[in-house]
Amino acid sequence: MNALTASAAALFFNAAGEVLIVNPTYKDYWNLPGGAVDIDQEESPYDAAVREVQEELGITPPIGDLLVHAWVTVPGRGAQVLYVYDGGILGSQDQDGISLQESELSEYRFCRPDSMEEGLIPPHLTEVWQAALTARAERRPAVRTVRL
Repeated sequence: MNALTASAAALFFNAAGEVLIVNPTYKDYWNLPGGAVDIDQEESPYDAAVREVQEELGITPPIGDLLVHAWVTVPGRGAQVLYVYDGGILGSQDQDGISLQESELSEYRFCRPDSMEEGLIPPHLTEVWQAALTARAERRPAVRTVRL
C-alpha cells in the first residue's frame, strides 16, 4: 500500500560535537530521536518532535528551528515527509536524565557525524542527515527530495 506519512525528529549534539542517535527495537538501523506525526490528533510536525523526544528519551530540552524538510519516496512503501529540527547541544543534566522508552529503543549513543560506519543509518536517509548537519552549520534550512 502506498501511503503518505509524516515524521519529525530532533538533531542533538553533545559538547564534543557528536550526534545523538538511538537504536529502535523494531528497525534494522539507528536513527535520530523522533517518530510519526499524529495526524488524527492534528499534531504539527514540531509538536511531534517535542512529544517523541519526551516519550523516547524522557527529557524535555528546547527544540529549535526546522533544519530540513524532506520528501522521501521508497518503492513499495510510498512517500514520507520528514522534518528534522535543531535540538542544539544537550547539557550534562539532560544527558544524565535520558531514560529510554524500552518498548521502542534498546540503546543510544553519541557519535561523530563524519565517522558513522556504513549500515548504521538507513541508506535512504543519509542525504537527509547530511542536509540537517549542513543546515545547522550554515544556519539555514534545507529542502530535499529523495527518490529511490
